Amino acid sequence: MKANQNQIASEKYKDIIVKELEFVINKINQSPTIEEKLYYFSAVQGVLNRILNLEYTEQLLSAFYITNETLKMFHQRLASFKAGDRSINLTDGQLLRLSQITVEFLETIRNDGNVEEVLKKYVVLLYSTTGNGYYLMEKGVLKI
Repeated sequence: MKANQNQIASEKYKDIIVKELEFVINKINQSPTIEEKLYYFSAVQGVLNRILNLEYTEQLLSAFYITNETLKMFHQRLASFKAGDRSINLTDGQLLRLSQITVEFLETIRNDGNVEEVLKKYVVLLYSTTGNGYYLMEKGVLKI
């Protein structure tokens, strides 16, 4: 059974995504370290990639790509900080927002909504981890 126009995937695969996101959100919120939070967040793009190989939709492709890029940018910023670049750090606000957006993503999928608006929020958040994005966030122009 194929996904309808508003669904990211058919019911069978949507249910798998929903269950995985519920688990991920719970673990992100319980995790005490940035590393653990990102480890659990990586399961988002992981489940999307697995399902993408079983049932292609453009929404699923966009969701995979954007959550993957979000994860990569968070990892890149964390690695830079650990390597000594102390000018930009991941903030508690960014990590909280990562969890909040993932909750929005879950609810949008659960309710067969269009994920595009939620994915835009991930893009803004990932941009906040870059030098210019962090600067704009500190300046109050970029709202995560």
